[in-house]
Amino acid sequence: MSPRAKKTKLTVKFVPLGKKGLFDINGPQSLKSQVSSLKESKHLRLALETRARTGFGYFFALAFTIFLALSALGIGMNGLGFVQETKPLAYAGYDSLKEGIGALKNQDFREAKIWFAKAESSFTDLSDSLRYLTNQANRYLKSPLYLDAANKLIGLGLAGSKIGQGLTSIMAEAQKIPSVFVEQNLKGNSRVRLTDLLRAQKVRLEEVNTEAQKLQQDLVGLNPKTLPAELRQQILKIQEPVSLFLSGLLEIRKNFDTALKLLGDQTPHRYLVLLQNNHELRATGGFIGSYMIVDVNDGAITKTEAKDVYETDGNLLDVVPAPPGIDKVADRLYMRDANYSPDFPTSAKQIMWFLEHSRGPSVDTVIAIDQTVAEKLLGLTGPVTVKSFPFTIRADNFNELFSFHIESKQSETLTPKQLLIDFMPVVKEKLISLNDFAKLGQTMLDLVKSRHIQVYSSDPDVETLAERLNLDGAMVVPAPKTDFLATVTTAIGGNKGDAYIHTQLDHHTTVDQSGRLVDQLTITKTHTWQESDFAGWQKLIDRYGTGKADVKTLKYIQGQGDNIDYLRIYVPKGSKLVSLEGADVTALASSDDLGYTVFALPFGPIPAGKQKALTLTYELPFALDTQKGDIYKFIAQKQAGSENIILKKSLQTSDYLKVVETYPKTENGAFTLYPQFEAALEGNQIFLGAVATGEYLPLK
Repeated sequence: MSPRAKKTKLTVKFVPLGKKGLFDINGPQSLKSQVSSLKESKHLRLALETRARTGFGYFFALAFTIFLALSALGIGMNGLGFVQETKPLAYAGYDSLKEGIGALKNQDFREAKIWFAKAESSFTDLSDSLRYLTNQANRYLKSPLYLDAANKLIGLGLAGSKIGQGLTSIMAEAQKIPSVFVEQNLKGNSRVRLTDLLRAQKVRLEEVNTEAQKLQQDLVGLNPKTLPAELRQQILKIQEPVSLFLSGLLEIRKNFDTALKLLGDQTPHRYLVLLQNNHELRATGGFIGSYMIVDVNDGAITKTEAKDVYETDGNLLDVVPAPPGIDKVADRLYMRDANYSPDFPTSAKQIMWFLEHSRGPSVDTVIAIDQTVAEKLLGLTGPVTVKSFPFTIRADNFNELFSFHIESKQSETLTPKQLLIDFMPVVKEKLISLNDFAKLGQTMLDLVKSRHIQVYSSDPDVETLAERLNLDGAMVVPAPKTDFLATVTTAIGGNKGDAYIHTQLDHHTTVDQSGRLVDQLTITKTHTWQESDFAGWQKLIDRYGTGKADVKTLKYIQGQGDNIDYLRIYVPKGSKLVSLEGADVTALASSDDLGYTVFALPFGPIPAGKQKALTLTYELPFALDTQKGDIYKFIAQKQAGSENIILKKSLQTSDYLKVVETYPKTENGAFTLYPQFEAALEGNQIFLGAVATGEYLPLK
């Protein structure tokens, strides 16, 4: 490149990356606009955290814009000479609408209904008055344009009032859902059905959508020239929240029938719930020790059956060879190890196959949860007492109590299956009886974001909904010119040691003058188990003894034993290994899977209190355009169920290049040669860096 190269101009922008809810980058767009887009981190966070819209939230954003529109009535009408006749009605409607929205926010549905009805009455009277004036327009005005604008503004108020009334009814009825669910599932009242309640709300939802469409039409039809200059821009801004509100309504309406299907509206829906132990990591979250079959019909749970996976595996006649990693612990593949693929839809299909070929039932939908889910839910319900189980179960002792009782084999009759049979109904009843459903909802959202809950369904509508809600657990689809990393751990040490492993991923990328990209990945695992971690088990041993196991064995199982896993590292397809440090290169296997290149090898053993690291250096199969400037894109995908992972990301360029902007903001900020980012990997993470030539001048 010539030393006198022209200043760089990037021509790229961010756009959504299809169903995976991330983004792609393409042109054209100016560098200044692109850097501005990079700074809009809120939009990127939203794209990462959720792909669904809840229309109710947008209604509150819409409220403020309706206020602006209605405030224009008073000013606009001054110019018409009709303010004395219409001003009281206009502001009465405005005030009533404002009070109604305030009551709706506070969930005072009785008051909200009254205020929205008053608002509708005021705007109806105002519309009638204006209709008379419109008929006499030629007598009073040179042009009827202002009256047309006033009509449309009044229409906004009318539509807003009716939308408010509709949402009030829907939200008031939604409050009944928990009690209806309790009536059906705990009290056995078959006369009250959740599906009937929801179908009634679908009708109201269509009515709200009709009014929202009218509101949007009035906005689009407004002539800005007829509005006071100081309000024109504000009125134009109304269109965005209205559009978002309609998008939210569309999302809800589109998935309403699917939600009813999940509740067994037309036909019963059968679920397979996998209970994964993420203290013994597997690709989709953890070892499958137990599972449940749950049948739902007309909103009622009609059957809950807990199963020990080993009991099911004993019925398998088909011989399926064990894949790499699993072949270290088993000579063939069973249902308990079938969650081998990090792509949950792939693993779920395989698990369904194994269940059916092990004399189990066919199911419609598979849900995978891990121990973190149980612990978080126990944090909401409080302590639980289970029949035939001599301990009070809490969030902070759930793991040690269950693990101790199972591994020490304290009882011949109280098997893992029986524990689940006794435990799950008690937790279910406590959850159903919770008053703080908002807190429960937020907890579930956090668990979804951190990949502790995943859903797959053979029903295409349900699977699409799972994708929209970020529940599908699918591998991120490979994107052009995008760096990628996913580390997948399969525990093969025979203990629960992953609970004590803290992992650091150092991902360093260098860009040379030609745009060539080389990644250096260092994976450092630290085994943090200490003798004090066995204190809870020791108290149980002091009280109940060791059962059929000895203390040494129990300590090994609890986590003191060496941590050994089979590690798969997913990187962009076509990446070429340059070097490997910290392991024997002959142990490294390379393959392709899910559109990526996979480097795989055993990792460990790591004794308690020790640390082990390995470093891979590999060249990426694409390069950046350093002549024109380019965007470096990196996505790190979190393994489902994994915890205690720190991601360190850094980007280094040659002397003639500069990283002019990053997302997220790094410690050193923009305009540095070596930006570094560090954060806990609690969900999928995106890193972006705008790379330009050395002569690029920072934007002011």
